[in-house]
Amino acid sequence: MIDISKLKTFVTVADLGSFSKASEILYITQPAVTQQIKALEKTIGAKLFQRQGGKMCLTEEGKRIYEIAKVLLGSYEGLMEEIAKIKKDLKDTLFLGVSATLSEYVVPQLIAEFHREFPSATVKIFTGNSHDVEEGLISGVLNLGIIEREPSNRFVSIPWLEDEIIFFTHPENPLASKREIDPEDLYDVDLVMRETNSGTRKIVRETLEKLGIVFERLKIKIEANSSRTILHIVKGGYGASFLSKGLLLKEIQRGTVVPVKIRGFQVKRRFNIIYPKNSNVTFLSNNFVKFILSRTQESVTEKV
Repeated sequence: MIDISKLKTFVTVADLGSFSKASEILYITQPAVTQQIKALEKTIGAKLFQRQGGKMCLTEEGKRIYEIAKVLLGSYEGLMEEIAKIKKDLKDTLFLGVSATLSEYVVPQLIAEFHREFPSATVKIFTGNSHDVEEGLISGVLNLGIIEREPSNRFVSIPWLEDEIIFFTHPENPLASKREIDPEDLYDVDLVMRETNSGTRKIVRETLEKLGIVFERLKIKIEANSSRTILHIVKGGYGASFLSKGLLLKEIQRGTVVPVKIRGFQVKRRFNIIYPKNSNVTFLSNNFVKFILSRTQESVTEKV
């Protein structure tokens, strides 16, 4: 007998080409992923994966099983959704991809409120940069994504909260006493920045380059894929950085970090809720989108 969980693990590994990535998104250990795949291979009587250039690729037998498994999983999810509608009980799982910035100051509270309203639902959160979230959605592993940039044209995008990125440093930094600096002054600053694929870094780079800054000449001394980590590094007395104003507000009020204005630099962006075009939005996903839109004070015209 083949159970649904093993099929889900198999399809996830196939979509991502990695046992480790599958374990992160499915919230199970990598040995557990390996064990499930081996059990599936034993039941089927054939190898399903082979390693090619550091990536797990399907064998010919694996490709045959994959096509059938995708159909079965789709039918199973449709069945669970119909049962939920009939019972008016959201006993389902939402696989939500959230960009790192949002995972650290906006989304957690909303998810807690959502769960209080829909206690039978389960939400599994995958945190990564915007690129990682888009990849998870295209592979079919994630149901919904919330990212900090405009997505590619492969996605339906629902505009959500507006955000501002500001430049900041610690109180002892000489920059903290200046009301405004020129963009060229950044060449002399030790910077702590988000990783290359981050939506925050991308928009900061584009804006600075419009102001004549050669981004490669900046002294980026530390990179991190967590905004909270960057905040703690700067708050601890090192360098300066660019982060979401919403993430920094409490620290600014406490005086642990200081915003510094850069002449001509203004970055406002809108977070977007996304899902792939031509994909079915699950009953639970639809309810989650409606819920978080209803909890925001801004008016958003587009709906699922």
